[in-house]
Amino acid sequence: MDLKEKKFDYLEMINNIDFDKLYGLGGSFLVCPLKHSKTFSKEMFSEDQKMFADAAYDYAIKRIRPLKDDLQVLNKELTLEIFKELGEMGFLGVDMPEKYGGSNLDKTTAAIVVDYLAFSECASIMVTIGAHTGIGALPIAWYGTDRQKEKYLTKINSGEWLASFALTEPNAGSDAMNGESTAYLNDEKTHYILNGQKIWITNGSWANSCVVFAKVNGKMTAFIVDKDCEGWVIGAEEKKMGIKGSSTVTMYFENCKVPVENLLGAVGEGGHIALNCLYAGRWKLGFSSSAGSMSSINAAYNFAKERKQFSRSILKFDMIKNKFANMIARAWESDTVNYATTGSIDDSIAKLDSNAEDYYVKIQKITEDHAIEASVAKVVGSEALAYCADEGVQIFGGSGFCEEYPAAGVYRDERINRIFEGTNEINRLIISGTVLKKAILEEIPIRDVLLHRKNDMIGDNDFDESISKEAEVIEYCKSLGLIVLDNLINIYGQDFKNKQWLIEPFADIICSISIMHNCFLRYNQLDKGVHKNNTLPVLKLSISHHYRKLINRVKIINSYICDYMQFGKEQDKIDFCNVSESLNLNYLPNEIHLKKIIIDEFYKQEKYYLNI
Repeated sequence: MDLKEKKFDYLEMINNIDFDKLYGLGGSFLVCPLKHSKTFSKEMFSEDQKMFADAAYDYAIKRIRPLKDDLQVLNKELTLEIFKELGEMGFLGVDMPEKYGGSNLDKTTAAIVVDYLAFSECASIMVTIGAHTGIGALPIAWYGTDRQKEKYLTKINSGEWLASFALTEPNAGSDAMNGESTAYLNDEKTHYILNGQKIWITNGSWANSCVVFAKVNGKMTAFIVDKDCEGWVIGAEEKKMGIKGSSTVTMYFENCKVPVENLLGAVGEGGHIALNCLYAGRWKLGFSSSAGSMSSINAAYNFAKERKQFSRSILKFDMIKNKFANMIARAWESDTVNYATTGSIDDSIAKLDSNAEDYYVKIQKITEDHAIEASVAKVVGSEALAYCADEGVQIFGGSGFCEEYPAAGVYRDERINRIFEGTNEINRLIISGTVLKKAILEEIPIRDVLLHRKNDMIGDNDFDESISKEAEVIEYCKSLGLIVLDNLINIYGQDFKNKQWLIEPFADIICSISIMHNCFLRYNQLDKGVHKNNTLPVLKLSISHHYRKLINRVKIINSYICDYMQFGKEQDKIDFCNVSESLNLNYLPNEIHLKKIIIDEFYKQEKYYLNI
């Protein structure tokens, strides 16, 4: 009997992918159709999360904001006083183990505290808090022994001790794993002898503990150093452009004696520890940045309302309105990707057994799996705040250039956000490199989805008529992004990760897809009503912005790689470089009309109005 081989049906395979189960996996927004996707946003806060938000906001407004002038210069006594209070309120150990003074709550709740404390409008204290609860504490919580957690974490969570983290060196900034600090075990095998220099260390002169990285026999290793460690020398405070109220110093380790029991993790595990903890620091920076954007918007509005030129408030001028509309959209985008990130992480963590011995090992893996999202949150948030701070100075005009007004301080303070927690250039390398890794290792079904999307770039669309065109645009952009990735892999293979002229625009493509995907879902999940109606024009403006940005980045990449492609006709090459097929979408958003609607609501409410 003749048996005919059944033809493999890719469409059937795609239809059998359970996209709903991909939620909680890092990078899943790249492959999941909107109709099979969900996101988390602040409109979905639980009652407990709302309580934390209210308490943090109340403390920020009533306690910290009145002191912000005192906290914008070095003030150790007041800073430590604030920290003791934050510890007493449970704000420093939200996601830390209960056994060591924490609340053992989810990552979203921990981020909520950062988000709402940032409305204190005091960047220095937020930097101090971020370093303490993030890179200062997480390495011990995730990799420490029970004895280390009992000794250090309990005091860090209570605010009794301030924590710090020392990785950067004079010759090892972005290339952090190339550090020159060394450590060796003494003959008595009682101490590691640590030698080296660390620079730009946040909380450095005030910290009681520091997670320090040095090489043991050439292997990057982490240690916990405290004030009892002889040979730990603190340098002078740096004279910084901004965040002047936070401590930033050089640390010297001069035959520093670190007890063997202060080895954090295993010898050679330091690189893994450093990178995993930096992921969490990145999304937390995203949260404080989005709150800073909203505060900048409100401060600029309050000034503009009183500022009169040509016999009228400058709020009346359309160019000022244009600035505010763009600022609102970018703040909302940052806020959206932040909570989308922690929501996805929490979804995966919720499936773990918190009593299992490898619980924190699995949390680390989940965090690492969300490297794309963490870097997107950091890049989008820091660049949104940079935009809002810059436009804020412009709206203030000459007053924005004077220190008596708040715009100048915000402008100086925000600049560091694009540098620390990994520069935005490094984070773009991470975004593109991680997408490449996930595609090659098939951690998410990029290849399978791509095979289908090449033939159907939009797919089914059963969304409401008011957003159906936007849904088509987003699905098209996802397909286009995957096709660009496929072209880059076919041309360069894994060496794509070394092509920075291409990595940078490709990372921007991924950021735009993440923003469009999560903003659309956030809006679509809202209950009908005023808030949803007010959100719609902001969503449409955001998608219009990122569609244009994405097409621009694709043109940059295609124009560079076109000579590696095979085209039958010259016109095919021209169409490829110009992404001519995008015109078939017939997508014609009216941005000026959308901005007018946004400004009407903004002027009516007289503040950033998309928080509920």
